[in-house]
Amino acid sequence: MSKPQEAPYGTWESPLSADIFAAGAVSLKEVVVSSNGRIYLLEVRPAESGRGSIVEIGDDGWSHRDILPREYNALTHVHEYGGASFTVKSNTGHVIFSDFESNLVFDLDPATLKAERIIEEDFKNYYADFNAHPTDSRWVLAIKEDHHSSRIEDIENTLVAIDSSTRTVHTIVREADFYAYPRFSPDGRRVSWTQWHHSNMPWHYNELWVADWQEGKVVNSKVVAGQDIKESITQPQWGEDGSLFFVGDRTGFWQLYRLVDNEVRYIHVKGLEEAEFGAPEWCLGSSTYASLSSEKLVAFYNLDGSQKAIIIDVTTGDFTDPAIPIHEVSFNALKRTSPKSFAVIGSTASTPTALYHITLDNPITTRTLKSSISLSFPLTFLSTPQPITYPRTRSGPQSGHAHALFLAPTNPNYTKPPSALPPLIVAVHGGPTGQTGTGLSLRDQYWTTRGYALVQINYVGSSGYGKEYASLLNGQWGVADIADAASAVDYLADKGWIDKSRVGITGLSAGGYATMQALATYPQVFRAGAAESGISDLRALFAETHKFESRYLQRLCFPPDSSVDDRERIIRERSPIHNAERITSPLLILAGKQDKIVPPSQATGLKSRIDEVSKGRVECEVVVYEGEGHIFTRGENVRDSVQRMERWWGRFLLGNRD
Repeated sequence: MSKPQEAPYGTWESPLSADIFAAGAVSLKEVVVSSNGRIYLLEVRPAESGRGSIVEIGDDGWSHRDILPREYNALTHVHEYGGASFTVKSNTGHVIFSDFESNLVFDLDPATLKAERIIEEDFKNYYADFNAHPTDSRWVLAIKEDHHSSRIEDIENTLVAIDSSTRTVHTIVREADFYAYPRFSPDGRRVSWTQWHHSNMPWHYNELWVADWQEGKVVNSKVVAGQDIKESITQPQWGEDGSLFFVGDRTGFWQLYRLVDNEVRYIHVKGLEEAEFGAPEWCLGSSTYASLSSEKLVAFYNLDGSQKAIIIDVTTGDFTDPAIPIHEVSFNALKRTSPKSFAVIGSTASTPTALYHITLDNPITTRTLKSSISLSFPLTFLSTPQPITYPRTRSGPQSGHAHALFLAPTNPNYTKPPSALPPLIVAVHGGPTGQTGTGLSLRDQYWTTRGYALVQINYVGSSGYGKEYASLLNGQWGVADIADAASAVDYLADKGWIDKSRVGITGLSAGGYATMQALATYPQVFRAGAAESGISDLRALFAETHKFESRYLQRLCFPPDSSVDDRERIIRERSPIHNAERITSPLLILAGKQDKIVPPSQATGLKSRIDEVSKGRVECEVVVYEGEGHIFTRGENVRDSVQRMERWWGRFLLGNRD
C-alpha cells in the first residue's frame, strides 16, 4: 500500500462519486411476507425516475425478480409521505398495490404478472395501508384520502373496505381526521385501527380501536387504548395467538403492550424502561417488531441514539440478545417468516441498507437477500459515527444537553497538513420530530471521504430520547433547534476537532428551514448554507401545506395560550424571509417543483428578498427540479444536487473558485 499523501482537508479524492446517487443505489422501502413465507420488497429506483418496484425474493434466498409491470409505480400519495403501498393476500398469494400515477388499486398475480384494478377510476381518491381478509379474498381494508375538494380543511380521510369482486368501496369508519393500521385479526373476525384528530400528530396523542367484522362493515366498535390515558400508539399488530400487540408511550417512552381479554398488559422488558420501541409515524405502515409465536417477539429498540434487536419473552419480559449487527431500521422494516426467522431491512455502521433474512438457530444465521448498493472500496474509507452529548450553551444556563453524531474526515490515502483542522458540515434532520441514526449513510461518507468533518444534530424535539426530550421543541421551533446546532459547533471547536471559521449548515425540509433560520440568527457561526425543500415563510406554510401537517405547526411555533399579537410576532421573528437582511452568508436552496408540503415559492420568495435587501451582495442560488416532490428521487436530480453542494462547500468553506 502506498504512503498516504499530505493534502488539505476537503480536497481529498474520494471513491464515492455523485453518480452513485443517480444509478448505483436504490432505496429499500418496505418488506412484506406472505402467509407461506414468501418475501416481497419495495424498491425506489433513482435510475427509473424514482419509480417504486415490487421485487419477489426466490426460494433459494439469492435470486429475485421484478413482478411489477413497468407501467406501474407502487407508491402512494396518502399523507404526501406515503408508505404501506402494497400487501399480499394470504389465501391467494396475489399482491394488492396502489399505483402512484393513476391512484388506482390493483390485484397483481405474481405468477402471470397480470394486474387487474379492484376499484373504479377516480384520480382524486388516494389509497394506502392495505390489509387483506385472511380467508375471504374479496375484502381488502385500506385508508382512503378524498381530494375532491381543493380546500385542505375539506379533504376527508376514512377507513374503507374494498370489495374486489365488485370494485366497490365501502366506508366503515369516518369522523376522525386521520386513520392508520387497519388490520384484520388472524381469524378475520375482528378489525383494529388507530385514529386521531387535529391538532395532534400520531406521535402526540391517538387512539387504538377494535371492532367486530360483519361482511363489509364493522360493529361493536370500542376504543381499547389512548382514551383514559393520553398516549401515542403505534404499530398495532395481531399476534399469532389472536392477542393484539402495540407500542405506546404512556410511561414517557414508546414501550410494548399487549391486549389480552380486553385488558392492556405492559410487557416490561427489564432494563430497557427508557428504550424506545417505536418512532414517529411519518410514513404509513411502520413495523419494527414482529410476533414470532405466542411467547416470543423480535423487536428493535432505540437507546442512546442506536438501535438493537432483541428476542423478548412476552410473558416474563425477559430478553436475549441475538447479536445481530444491524444498527438502524425504520418504517416498514421487519416481518416474521416463521416461528424462528424474520426478514428485516436495515443497515450497519459499515454496510449500506440491505434486506436480510435472519434465522434464530444455534448459531444464528444472517443472510443478505438484497443490498441497496454494492460497495467496491475498503472499509478503511468509512467514518464511524461517534455519539456525543453536549451542553446547550446557546440556549442559556440550565438548558441541559443535546445529542449528535460526529463523523471525522476519513480517507486512508491522505493525511492532513500539520496543525490543520477540518471544515465542518452541520447536518440538521427533517421532521422536526425525527432522528438521525448510526447506520451507514453514503451521503455522509461522501463528505467525510473528501476531508470534511460532519455532525448530525439530534436537537431537542428529536425522537429516540423519550417524550420529555421531544417536547422541548414545542413552542420553540426555529429557536431551540438552531441553538443546538450552534452549540454543537462551539463544543466541537472547544474539543479541537474542527475549524470554527469554516462551518456550513445543511438540511432537508425542517432541516432546510433550520439552515435558513440559522444563517439569519447566527451569521457569525455559519459561513454558508445549503437548504433542501426548506421553509422561509411560516405564514405561507400555515396557508399552503398539506392536511397531515396543517395543524402540526401551531404546537411547534406557539406557546400555550399565546395571544394573537404574540403569534404574529413569532411568525415574523422565525420566518427567514422577514429577516433576510440578517443573512450575510451565501445560501444555496434546492426545491422540487411538485412539492405539495413545502411549495417551491418558499425558495424563490426568499431569494428575491435576499437579492432585494442585500442589493446582490449576498449570493443566493435557487434550483427548482422538475418532476420532484418534497424528497428528490430522480437519479439525475439527486446527482445534480450533490454536485452543486460540493461546489458550494468548495467555494465558501475551502475558498475554491468556479
